[in-house]
Amino acid sequence: MPNLNDTMFARPTVYASEADALELQALASHAGLANPGGALLREEVNRFSVGAPEGLDFVKLGSWAAYRDLRSKRERRVRIVRPEQANPEENYISVLSPLGAALIGLPQGAIFRWSAPDGQLRAVKVLEVLHEDPVGFGA
Repeated sequence: MPNLNDTMFARPTVYASEADALELQALASHAGLANPGGALLREEVNRFSVGAPEGLDFVKLGSWAAYRDLRSKRERRVRIVRPEQANPEENYISVLSPLGAALIGLPQGAIFRWSAPDGQLRAVKVLEVLHEDPVGFGA
C-alpha cells in the first residue's frame, strides 16, 4: 500500500550539507520506531539532495526558521537542534520532533504537508531562514 504522505502530497525538494546529511541519517536510524518525528525524519533523509544550488538557503541543524502553520495561520520562529539541545520554552525544537523533521532541509518559501500521528493533516510554509541568533527575527 502506498504511503499516505507520498500519494496525497507532493513534497518539495529537501537539502542537506554533507555533514548534516550524515548526522541526520544517524539520528533518524537511532530514533525509536514509536517516535513519530523520527519516522518522518527517516522518510526525509532518503529524499535529501546533498548540497544546494548556488544562493539557495535552507533550514539546517542550528538554523532559525520562521514558518506559518497553514491550518491555524499562526506564525512562529524556531531553531532546529539536536535532540539533547531541545528546549521548547526557548523555541529550540528537536529535529526528531514532527515539526523539526518537517522543517529540516526546506528552502525559504517551501510548503511541507504531512499526516500527524493523531491523523490530523499538517502543513507549514517556511517564511525565512537565518543561521545566527536573531534580533527581532520573525517578529
